[in-house]
Amino acid sequence: MRFISQYPGYGVQIRQQRVRPMGDGTSQVLTEPLYVNFTPMAGGGMIFEKEEYAAAKHFNFHGSQQYDDEATPVEVSHRLSVLDTVEDAATNGWSPEDVVEIESVLTRKAVTTPMAVMQVAAVPLDPPFPAYDSYEGDAEALVVKLVEDGFSLEEVLHYETSFGPKRLDVVAALQQGVEAIKELTVPA
Repeated sequence: MRFISQYPGYGVQIRQQRVRPMGDGTSQVLTEPLYVNFTPMAGGGMIFEKEEYAAAKHFNFHGSQQYDDEATPVEVSHRLSVLDTVEDAATNGWSPEDVVEIESVLTRKAVTTPMAVMQVAAVPLDPPFPAYDSYEGDAEALVVKLVEDGFSLEEVLHYETSFGPKRLDVVAALQQGVEAIKELTVPA
């Protein structure tokens, strides 16, 4: 699940730390705290074009900036930050229970404070063609058709592995196609 904030580096406390004081002056941690931080676009956060457009319509940005010509407004993308629970779970070592808790808290936060957090509802990338996800034919024939129609195989591979049906034969065929195109491409 993906969430976007209009604040770069936005952070949320998901779970409070619970401590029990002991009789000898020490304390025992009963519940470990859990915090999440959104990744700003300037810090490597990847926000897709559809998400950026939805965020620009959703958030009420205060104080717009302008370029040196004092007439052209600056895009708001540099203000946005993103949290992808799948990617961040792998990076931060979150357990599946942590991910469920994080998604639950952020989903509630998107309702209670919509000007701080927005839940991304739709898939950020569209399939190459409408019936792509239900295609059941030969994977190599699909790759040939995609090349003939002018699609970038790298983009289709990213869609297939990230948001699509993750078909192993299609992924393998797309990877072969990407490698074949790299071999045919002559560097300038």
